[in-house]
Amino acid sequence: MENVVFGDANKDASYPECVDGLAAYNQQLTQATSKKDKVAQVLKRLHEVEKYLDHSYVEDIALSEEAKADVILSEEHHIRSLATNLEKLQKSTDILSSEHIRAVPSFSSKFQELSQVHIEQQDKMCELTEDTKQLLSYYNTTITLLSKQFVQWDEMVTKLEIAAKPKKPVD
Repeated sequence: MENVVFGDANKDASYPECVDGLAAYNQQLTQATSKKDKVAQVLKRLHEVEKYLDHSYVEDIALSEEAKADVILSEEHHIRSLATNLEKLQKSTDILSSEHIRAVPSFSSKFQELSQVHIEQQDKMCELTEDTKQLLSYYNTTITLLSKQFVQWDEMVTKLEIAAKPKKPVD
């Protein structure tokens, strides 16, 4: 058993010995359960518990042959669609087993390089987006301040023009 699990690995001090460990666990379980009558009874009836937990046992008890046939017939549409999809899959096996698809693993290093470039480009794009937002904010602030200044100058010019107009004498 150890050869199946670990193969021809070198057996040194840190090498786990499965058979000895399993035997020790078995002995401990036997000692622990031998003193408990209830546990011993449950272990004796374990095969019955497994039988009752098996899904086919429940199906055999719960459904008659006629009921099972009704269930299958009620799922006819779903079964047919699955069969159609399976046929499509079988027809596409030529495509899936083509030389191009089989060559995909050889391109994995290229895909990794491209994905790394893509990640770098996304990072640069995020930085550029933030810079653009900041520049737009500065632009909007500048335009707002200039607009306010032009409005103030316009008001001043209007007041000066009104003050500079000669007044007509009132008769």
